[in-house]
Amino acid sequence: MARFLSDEWLAQLAVVLGSAGPFDSDGRLALGQVVTGTPSGDVGYTIVIGGGQPSEIRPGTDGAAVTLVEDYETAVAIATGTPAAGLLATGSIKVRGEAGALLRAQDLLAAVGPALAAVAAVTEY
Repeated sequence: MARFLSDEWLAQLAVVLGSAGPFDSDGRLALGQVVTGTPSGDVGYTIVIGGGQPSEIRPGTDGAAVTLVEDYETAVAIATGTPAAGLLATGSIKVRGEAGALLRAQDLLAAVGPALAAVAAVTEY
């Protein structure tokens, strides 16, 4: 089992997304995530999905259309199945960049859900 947000976990996420895609959609989404206060310090990465191209994980959030920022506890809650919408509403997740990109990519994000759930099932928190 890979530890959540470790380099090993990010590599595992990349493999799972790569084997699940490419995800067809009219657009391609670069979704950044910054998680603060992890046991290893702050972690930032970008998931690039859609457009019928292979998915990829990039270090950092440069080039992300939109970036979600949350603390470690919130990131664990999301990864283990808590709906992000409620966490957004309470301010536990901050949105930087083009928030409309999230709205336009709802179907794409839903398609990625099973791949993310597969990784969550074999993650150490």
